[in-house]
Amino acid sequence: MIALSAFDVLPVVSALIFPGFVILVVVLIVTTATRQRKRRERLQAYAAQLGWWPIAGPLPEAVAKDVGSRRTKLALGTQRGRFNVWMVWHQWTESTGENSSTTRNLTRYYLWLGPAYPNIELRRRTSIGAFLKPVRGAGTGDPDFDKAFLVRPSDRTDHLRLLSPALRQAMMAKQVPVWQIAGGVLIIGYSDAPRVESFQPRAEMIIYLAHALG
Repeated sequence: MIALSAFDVLPVVSALIFPGFVILVVVLIVTTATRQRKRRERLQAYAAQLGWWPIAGPLPEAVAKDVGSRRTKLALGTQRGRFNVWMVWHQWTESTGENSSTTRNLTRYYLWLGPAYPNIELRRRTSIGAFLKPVRGAGTGDPDFDKAFLVRPSDRTDHLRLLSPALRQAMMAKQVPVWQIAGGVLIIGYSDAPRVESFQPRAEMIIYLAHALG
């Protein structure tokens, strides 16, 4: 009987482990892709029941730009009363190290307000930033709100007619997410993928916000 040393066995074990690892990676990739495809199909079928369809036809610039992105996984549109509403889901992969990566998602809802609305963007501020500088950007005259939010652009006062006391209070209570208006389009963004559970509530949120903006 021939005794094999560890040096004799190691190449054999390595030759078996590496192909097995490759197969496992391929299986995981295929499984993930299949799961995402089924999830996307389920979401699209659910949205169709609510009157959402693949986006077609002329679009406002802000919407058309995002629909045309290579990151777009799903783009749907609908009409709710007098409002045209769209949803675009972006997904991409970012490198997080030499041999690692992570998948990012961004889901945006859009609503056409019209050219009478000014371009405006709101961002949440950090507590440290608010401590060092209580007001940044345009400011509203509401000390608590200005510590919590940055309003841009800062060289105009159009935002004052949009940010009513009731809307400011709702944003402070996190009942309304941050938003922006670009080219007459109201935009709300979420850093996750769309889901059946959140799809319609988020659509209702942007319609609620449109009414709140007057």
